[in-house]
Amino acid sequence: MKRRFAAFLLAVGVLIPTLSSLSFAQVPRVRVGVVIDGPWERNDEISENTRSEIRALTAGEYDVQFPADKVIVSDWTLEGINSAIDRLLTDPQVDIVLTMGAIASGVVCKRGPLPKPVIAPFVIDARIQDIPMKNGASGVKNLSYITLPSPVSRDIKIFQEIVPFFNVTILINSLIPQTVPDLIPRIRSALQEMEIEPNVIPVERTIDSTLEALTENIEAVYIAPLFHLQPGDFDRLVTTLRERKIPSFSLIGISEVRRGIMASANPDFFDRLARRIALNLQRILLGEEPGSVPTAFATGERVIINMEVAREIGVSPPFSVMTEAVLVNEQRTEVSRTVNFASVMREAVDKNLDLAAELHFVAAGQQNVNLSRSVLLPQVNASTLGLLIDEDRAEASFGAQSQRTWSGSLSASQIIFSEAAWANFSIQKDIQRSREHDIEQLRLDITQSAATAYLNVLRGKTLERIQKENLKQTRSNLELARVREAIGYSGRSEVFRWESQIANDRISVIDAIAQRNVAEIQLNSLLHRPAEEPFATEEVDLNDPSIGASKEGLLEYYDDFLSFKLFRSFMSQEGLANSPEILALDAAISAKERELVSTRNSFWSPTIALQADVTRRFDRGGAGSSGSGLPPGAATRPDDTDWSIGLSASLPIFEGGARFSDRARASEELKDLKLTRQSAAEKIEQRVRSGLHVAGASRAAIQLSRDAAEAARKNLDLITDSYAQGILDILVLLDAQTASLNADLVAANSVHDFIIDLMEVERSTGGFYYFATEDERTDWFIRLRKFFEQARVSTGGR
Repeated sequence: MKRRFAAFLLAVGVLIPTLSSLSFAQVPRVRVGVVIDGPWERNDEISENTRSEIRALTAGEYDVQFPADKVIVSDWTLEGINSAIDRLLTDPQVDIVLTMGAIASGVVCKRGPLPKPVIAPFVIDARIQDIPMKNGASGVKNLSYITLPSPVSRDIKIFQEIVPFFNVTILINSLIPQTVPDLIPRIRSALQEMEIEPNVIPVERTIDSTLEALTENIEAVYIAPLFHLQPGDFDRLVTTLRERKIPSFSLIGISEVRRGIMASANPDFFDRLARRIALNLQRILLGEEPGSVPTAFATGERVIINMEVAREIGVSPPFSVMTEAVLVNEQRTEVSRTVNFASVMREAVDKNLDLAAELHFVAAGQQNVNLSRSVLLPQVNASTLGLLIDEDRAEASFGAQSQRTWSGSLSASQIIFSEAAWANFSIQKDIQRSREHDIEQLRLDITQSAATAYLNVLRGKTLERIQKENLKQTRSNLELARVREAIGYSGRSEVFRWESQIANDRISVIDAIAQRNVAEIQLNSLLHRPAEEPFATEEVDLNDPSIGASKEGLLEYYDDFLSFKLFRSFMSQEGLANSPEILALDAAISAKERELVSTRNSFWSPTIALQADVTRRFDRGGAGSSGSGLPPGAATRPDDTDWSIGLSASLPIFEGGARFSDRARASEELKDLKLTRQSAAEKIEQRVRSGLHVAGASRAAIQLSRDAAEAARKNLDLITDSYAQGILDILVLLDAQTASLNADLVAANSVHDFIIDLMEVERSTGGFYYFATEDERTDWFIRLRKFFEQARVSTGGR
C-alpha cells in the first residue's frame, strides 16, 4: 500500500509541471507592432499605460507582446510614417498594428482593406477626413479605428465665454493640413458662422517663426496638438503668450493648462482611450472582424482654467463659467476660522446683538425692582438756605427775621405701612421674573436659529455639490449623444437638447451657490460677524455629542408606535414644565394677582408714615439780627435750632370711583392672562407633539431616502447604458436623471432635515441638550425612564 501511495505522489509530481507547461503553451501569443508619429515627451507614459491595459484585459487568454524592434517612433514626416506602417504591415512577425498618433491613424485609415488587423485610435473627426464609416464602424476589412470628434467649434464657444474676442489665431501641426486638406477650410467656415474670424498658422518642428507671428495685438490663441515640437519649444510658446498677455486655449486639456496655457475644455482622456484600445484589441482577438468594431469615442468635456495665468494676463472669467470649472493654481484666501454645530450655538448665545440688547433691557428692569423697594426704606434729605431780605422788613420783624440768614435742615421719613408701596414692590419682582423668562425664550430662539442656519449652510453646500455632479452627468450624456449621432443612432436634435439641458443645469448650479452664500451670510449675522467673512464647516451627524440624539438609545423611542406615543406625552409634559413662555406668563399672572389684591385692600388700608426734621440757623446779620428792637415785655427770642417729629395716617375716602375702576381693570387683565396661559399651554403641547411627528417622519426617511437614491442611481446607470446602445431615447434618460437628482438631494439632506426637526423639538420643550449640564442630562433620562415605567404599570405592561 505504501509503495502504491508513493508511486501516486511521484506521478502527481511529474504531471503537475507537465500540465502547467501545456496550459501555458496553449495561451496564444500575439505580437503587436506600434507606429508613433514622432518623438514626444509623453510617448513612453501613454504607450506604457496602453500596454498595461491590454495585458490586464487579456491576461490568461493571450500572451500579448510588444517587441521593442516592432515599436517604431517615426520622424514627424508623412514619408517616415507611411514607411513605418508599410514595414509593420509586411512584417510576418507582427500580428496586429497599432498606430499611436493622429497622423499615422489618419493615413492608415485611407488605405482600404488591410492585410492584417490594424487599430487606429487617434482619428480626429472621421467625417472631416472622409474616412470610411458604415453602421458606426469602419466597414473596411481589418481596420478598426477610434474617432475623436473635433471639439474646435465647441472649444472656441467656451473660450469666448471666458474672454470675448472676434479674431482667433489657431496653431496647428503643419502635417495635419497635408493629411486632411479640408480641415482648415471647414474650421474657417464653422467659425465664420459664429462670427469669428480665424487665422490658422501651421507650426513647423521649431517654434521660432510662430513666436514672431504672435504679436501683442492678437486677441486669442487656440492651440491644437503640437506634439511634434522640439524639446523646450512648447514652454517657450507658453512663456511668450504670458509675456504678451495673450489669452490661450488648449485642445489637449489639463496637462497643458498646468504647464501655463490659460484654459481648456478637455479632461485628460488618454487613460480612458487606453482602456478602449484594449477592449477593441480583445474583441479582435476573440474573432470579431475589425471593420465591425464601433468607432465612436466620447472624450468628455470639463472647463479647466489656470487662474494664475488668467490673473497675470488680466482675464477675469465670468461667474457662469467659474461655477463648474476646474481651477488650477487658484489663489485661495486661507480660511482660519472653522465652525461646527456646537460652536455655532455657543457663539450665537455669546455674540448675538439682539440677545445683548435684551440683556441690557432686563438689567434696566432690575432697577425698577430696586426703585420700588427704595420707597419702603427710610428717606433722608439735607438742605441749606442762604436768605437775604430787605432792611425795612427785617427791622419791622423785631428780631424775628434777620436781613441775612444762613440755615441748614435735615428731614427723615419712613413708611410704616403702605399697601400700594408693598404691592408695587412685589409686582415689580414678578415683572422682572417675567422679563428674565422672556430673555430665556429669546436665547432659545437664537440657539435654534443658529443651529438651523448652520444646517442650512451644510444643506446649501450639499445642494451645490449635487447640482455640480448633475451638471457633470449632463455633460457626459451630451458626449453620449454625440457618439449616438456619429454612429447613426440619433440626429443632431439630441445634441441640441442636451446642450439646452446643460444651460439649465448651469442655472441650477448658480442658484445653488447663491443659496449657499445667503445661508452663510445669515449665519454670520446671527454670530455678529462680518456678513461675508469666510469660514470652514464641519459635517454633523447623529453621533455628534452636541445633539445627544443617540444617547441612551433615545432614537429607539421613535421606532415603534407605543414607545413613540409615550415619548410624545413625556416630552409634552417636559415642555409645559420648562417652557419660558409659560413661566413668563406665570410671573405676569402672579404680578396681576398681587395688583388685584392691592386694589381691593385700598378701600380700607391706610398709609402710615413717620416723619421728623430739624433746622439750624448757622448765621444771621444785618437789620433785625439783634433783639434790641423787641417791644417792652416781649418774650425772649427762640434759639437757632428747631425740630419736629410726627406720625401720619391717611386713607382716601372718595376718588371719583378710580379705585373701583382699578379693581375691575386688574380683575379683567388677570382673566386675560390666565386664558392666554391656557392657550399658550395648548400651543406648546401642539408644537411639541407636531414637532415629534415631523421628526419621526424625517428619521424614518433617512434610510428610505438613501435606498431610494441608490435605486435611482442604479436605474440611471442602466438607462444610460441602454441610451448609449441606442435602445432608449433621450426622454427616458432625462426622466431617470431628474429622478436620480431629486433622490440624491433628499438623501443627502435627510440627516440635516432630521436634526433641524430635533432642534424644533428641543426648542418647544424649553431647553437644548447641548447647554444642559451632565447632572441635568442624567436627571432628564431618569425622569424619562420613570415615566415609561409608570406608564407600563398603568397599562398592565402593554
